[in-house]
This record gives sequence, C-alpha cells and structure tokens, in this order.
Amino acid sequence: MLFMDVSTWDPSNRDRILEHFKKLEIPDGIDVINQWVDLSGNRYYILYEAESAEAYGAFNLPWSDVCVIDSVPVMEASEFMQLLPKYQKKV
Repeated sequence: MLFMDVSTWDPSNRDRILEHFKKLEIPDGIDVINQWVDLSGNRYYILYEAESAEAYGAFNLPWSDVCVIDSVPVMEASEFMQLLPKYQKKV
C-alpha cells in the first residue's frame, strides 16, 4: 500500500531529528518513492510503499520519540476513479 507521511517536530528537537536521519535504515518491505523537506523548516514529506503492517511499523515507530507523523494511505487519482463505479450507490 502507498503512504504519504508528513512528519513535524518541535524546533528544539532538530538535533535529535538529524541524528535519527544519520542512522536511518530503510527496513525490508519499504520502498521509498520520493521525499521532500519543507524549506521553512520542521516538516518532512515522504511517499513510500509498504508491503505489510510490520514493515510500516518498523519504518515509523522509531521516530515516535522525536516527531509526529501524519500518515495517509494514498493512490493515484486515475486508480481511484476506476474504483468509484464499483462503490457508488444505485439510485
């Protein structure tokens, strides 16, 4: 499943965030597609695919002591549009 995470942190945690990044190892079952940093600071965006709940947890839980991660399952709009007819109510 594809996820878009937005991580935010308190400016006082900047050094701890940098230490986490230096030690970052992508766990098996995670495929990072792209990542972005907010130039105004304190936010990080990442788009990735997780093979399982275990991989998802292994990727996000180590950060829970230094930042808040808003994680949203996403799909391309064209794929979503193909699903719509299947779930629309018949009137």
